[in-house]
Amino acid sequence: MKKLLQTVVMLACCLLMGAVSAVAEEGGCTKTRTLPIKSGKLYQDYYGSAVTSDKTILHGYRWGVTNPKPQSMAYFGGTMKATGSFAKFRAKIYIDDGVKAPMEFSFKNNDRNGELLKSVTVAPGETVDVDFETGGSKKIFVQSELRINHDTARRIVIGEPEFYSCITK
Repeated sequence: MKKLLQTVVMLACCLLMGAVSAVAEEGGCTKTRTLPIKSGKLYQDYYGSAVTSDKTILHGYRWGVTNPKPQSMAYFGGTMKATGSFAKFRAKIYIDDGVKAPMEFSFKNNDRNGELLKSVTVAPGETVDVDFETGGSKKIFVQSELRINHDTARRIVIGEPEFYSCITK
C-alpha cells in the first residue's frame, strides 16, 4: 500500500510538471525581466514617429511610439534598441478609425532590410497585441506605410513596447 501511494504521488507530480511546462511554453511567465522602450536612447525614428509618454496622444497607453502630427501618403517607422539580451518583444498597435483601410506593420531584425520577425494587420479603430520571439535581435525595426487608400492617419500608436525575457515560469 505504501509503495502504491508513492507511485501515485510521483505520477501526480509528473503530470503537474507537464502542465506547468505547457503553461510556460504558452508564454505563462510568472516573472519577467523587461526593457520598456520609453526614451530616445532606446528608439530611433526612421520616418514620421516619436517615442513619448504623453498619455493624451497615446490612446491611454503609459508610453509608446506615435506620429506627432497627422500623416498621409507617408512611411511610419523606427528602430527599437535593446541594451542587453532579451528573448521576446511585445507591444499593442492601434490605428485611429479615420484611416480608411487596414494597415500592415512589419517587425524586422536590425533594420528595414532585415529578416521579418513578425507581421500584423491592424484594422481602423482596432488594437492588436503583438508578442514574438526576437531571435536574439538587439534591434527591431518596425514599419508601416500610409498609402493613397488609407487617407489621413490622425494617430498611429505602438503602445507600451518592450523587450522581455521570462525569469521564472
